[in-house]
Amino acid sequence: MKTSHGILELAAICLIIVILSIVGVIADFLAHIALNIDGLLLLATCLMMGGLFTLMLFLIARDQGWIPRREKNVSPAPADAKK
Repeated sequence: MKTSHGILELAAICLIIVILSIVGVIADFLAHIALNIDGLLLLATCLMMGGLFTLMLFLIARDQGWIPRREKNVSPAPADAKK
Protein backbone atom coordinates (compact mmCIF):
# COMPACT_ATOMS: atom_id res chain seq x y z
CA MET A 1 0.00 0.00 0.00
CA LYS A 2 1.31 3.42 -0.91
CA THR A 3 1.71 6.05 1.77
CA SER A 4 -0.47 8.56 -0.06
CA HIS A 5 -3.22 5.94 -0.37
CA GLY A 6 -3.09 5.35 3.39
CA ILE A 7 -3.18 9.08 4.08
CA LEU A 8 -6.29 9.50 1.94
CA GLU A 9 -8.01 6.65 3.80
CA LEU A 10 -7.07 8.19 7.15
CA ALA A 11 -8.38 11.59 6.03
CA ALA A 12 -11.62 9.97 4.84
CA ILE A 13 -12.13 8.23 8.18
CA CYS A 14 -11.54 11.53 10.02
CA LEU A 15 -14.01 13.29 7.73
CA ILE A 16 -16.66 10.60 8.31
CA ILE A 17 -16.30 10.89 12.09
CA VAL A 18 -16.60 14.70 11.90
CA ILE A 19 -19.75 14.42 9.78
CA LEU A 20 -21.27 11.86 12.17
CA SER A 21 -20.49 14.15 15.10
CA ILE A 22 -22.28 17.03 13.40
CA VAL A 23 -25.26 14.75 12.71
CA GLY A 24 -25.26 13.73 16.38
CA VAL A 25 -25.38 17.35 17.55
CA ILE A 26 -28.23 18.10 15.13
CA ALA A 27 -30.12 14.99 16.25
CA ASP A 28 -29.66 16.03 19.87
CA PHE A 29 -31.50 19.30 19.28
CA LEU A 30 -34.11 17.86 16.92
CA ALA A 31 -35.08 15.20 19.48
CA HIS A 32 -35.34 17.89 22.21
CA ILE A 33 -33.09 16.00 24.60
CA ALA A 34 -30.47 18.73 24.85
CA LEU A 35 -31.43 19.75 28.39
CA ASN A 36 -31.48 16.41 30.17
CA ILE A 37 -28.49 14.28 31.14
CA ASP A 38 -28.66 12.05 28.05
CA GLY A 39 -28.70 15.04 25.76
CA LEU A 40 -25.83 16.73 27.57
CA LEU A 41 -23.70 13.58 27.42
CA LEU A 42 -24.49 13.10 23.73
CA LEU A 43 -23.65 16.73 23.05
CA ALA A 44 -20.37 16.53 24.97
CA THR A 45 -19.36 13.29 23.23
CA CYS A 46 -20.16 14.62 19.77
CA LEU A 47 -18.29 17.87 20.38
CA MET A 48 -15.27 16.05 21.78
CA MET A 49 -15.09 13.53 18.92
CA GLY A 50 -15.73 16.20 16.32
CA GLY A 51 -13.06 18.46 17.77
CA LEU A 52 -10.41 15.75 18.03
CA PHE A 53 -10.96 14.41 14.54
CA THR A 54 -11.16 17.92 13.05
CA LEU A 55 -7.78 18.67 14.63
CA MET A 56 -6.39 15.41 13.26
CA LEU A 57 -7.76 16.17 9.80
CA PHE A 58 -6.20 19.64 9.94
CA LEU A 59 -2.81 18.21 10.93
CA ILE A 60 -2.95 15.62 8.15
CA ALA A 61 -3.85 18.30 5.60
CA ARG A 62 -1.03 20.57 6.77
CA ASP A 63 1.54 17.76 6.71
CA GLN A 64 0.50 16.73 3.20
CA GLY A 65 0.71 20.29 1.91
CA TRP A 66 -3.02 20.64 1.21
CA ILE A 67 -2.99 23.69 3.48
CA PRO A 68 -0.02 26.02 3.02
CA ARG A 69 2.09 26.63 6.10
CA ARG A 70 2.48 30.12 7.47
CA GLU A 71 6.15 30.65 8.04
CA LYS A 72 7.78 33.90 8.97
CA ASN A 73 10.08 35.29 6.32
CA VAL A 74 13.22 35.83 8.31
CA SER A 75 15.68 37.87 6.35
CA PRO A 76 19.34 37.22 7.03
CA ALA A 77 21.12 39.64 9.31
CA PRO A 78 22.60 42.56 7.42
CA ALA A 79 26.30 42.20 6.88
CA ASP A 80 28.53 44.90 8.33
CA ALA A 81 29.76 46.65 5.19
CA LYS A 82 31.43 49.51 7.11
CA LYS A 83 34.39 47.48 8.40
